[in-house]
Amino acid sequence: MSPVEPFLVHIRCDTDGYTHAVTEEEFAAGRHEGRFRAVCGHVVLAAPMIEEPGRFDPVCRDVLRAAPPASSVPQQERRRLRWRSRR
Repeated sequence: MSPVEPFLVHIRCDTDGYTHAVTEEEFAAGRHEGRFRAVCGHVVLAAPMIEEPGRFDPVCRDVLRAAPPASSVPQQERRRLRWRSRR
């Protein structure tokens, strides 16, 4: 069984202003308190969702770039619909 790529939620932290990557499991665990552990280890205090995203956290970016690719399965290409006019 091949590893599955984790689903990430991007949440802006109210304390440092960065947007951090949070896994789905950490998001579910912290949803009641509004505090989430990001992939970089930072505890994110969620900013109000009406605020625009901040800069992406450089430590989260480095952690995600260092992770090996999750799957060797090629991505499926989208087919373009061809519209044919029939008269």
